[in-house]
Amino acid sequence: MIRHVPVMAERIAELLAGDRTGTVVDCTLGDGGHSEAFLARLPPDGRVVGLDRDPDALRVASERLRGDARFTSIHTTFSRLGSVDATLGPGVAMDLRMDQQEEFDLRALLTESDSDDLGRRLSDLADVPRSRTVARHLSGIAATRGLVSDDLEAALLSAFPRGMRDRPRELARLAMALRMLVNRELEEIQEALPAAWDRMAPGGRLAVLTYHSVEDRLVKGLLRGLIGDDPDAPRDLYGNRPDRKGDWVVRLEKPSPDEIAANSRARSAQLRVVEKRRGVALAGILVAMVMVGLVGSVMVGCVWRQTRHVELEKGLDAARADGRRLDDSLVQMQAAVRAERQPSGVAARAALYGYRRPQRQFRLPEPDTSLAEVGP
Repeated sequence: MIRHVPVMAERIAELLAGDRTGTVVDCTLGDGGHSEAFLARLPPDGRVVGLDRDPDALRVASERLRGDARFTSIHTTFSRLGSVDATLGPGVAMDLRMDQQEEFDLRALLTESDSDDLGRRLSDLADVPRSRTVARHLSGIAATRGLVSDDLEAALLSAFPRGMRDRPRELARLAMALRMLVNRELEEIQEALPAAWDRMAPGGRLAVLTYHSVEDRLVKGLLRGLIGDDPDAPRDLYGNRPDRKGDWVVRLEKPSPDEIAANSRARSAQLRVVEKRRGVALAGILVAMVMVGLVGSVMVGCVWRQTRHVELEKGLDAARADGRRLDDSLVQMQAAVRAERQPSGVAARAALYGYRRPQRQFRLPEPDTSLAEVGP
């Protein structure tokens, strides 16, 4: 029996399987509505692999799609996508479910968690009012017995003795927050998206459909990190991010008014789609080649510098030897000049050129230095 109508099935199928081939992975199969839309658009060589943790969902979807040999279902959580034995390619769509065979249940959550911490998490997930009081009341009930649906209302009434302004809305928010904690839905998303991105081939697309603002914020941050769209990442001179690994196909898209009118569950749905760049693998090869080239050029430069250094040392030694020879020649020249300046040398050179020392023209009389004796 089909239990619900898939949200934005045709739009997601158009984005993931419209003009493409390969394997589409429906990470939360549910009743198989999205997988049916994928199969309707894929070519004969395409495949659809459906994952779900709920055995009832697997049974319903397998019965629904049993006539198509391209469909395969696997009982697992989508966070274990990395270990699924399938040839995965361009696509993933999410539809969160609960596996009733899991040992960790609501009572285990309430008894094993600190009530104050649990209240904080309820407030963060769904803005549950007076969440600590509600958490303490639920933990007290869980310590003695299993919970029933009326216990949720009783917990809210313990926090609001005079009644609640919007009782159905508050009950729905509390139940949703507890469901997300029991099924580790945010942790599943944190593990599943990187695993799906790693398994995708270049050119593959990843589509995420969320129904809650907390989930959507988490998905947006994860997808931005996967494709390298971090606003704080460094940019080149042209404003581009050199480490970009993917691109947005759909940043945010909501169901049309007609679909919301036909299916009220689509009211809060939000779709985001990213695509892995085809040149990611090639970029890695190019980077490796550039690194090899840089290392080679550095090595060649080092050898050239070493050779040039030896040549410069030889030239410097030759210049020093020439300097010593010039110093010796200068000393010899200085000694020769000093010898030529001696009086004997000057007279010899003058005689060589016919110069004679002129004779004196007059001679002063020599003074009589003898003393004559004078008589008395």
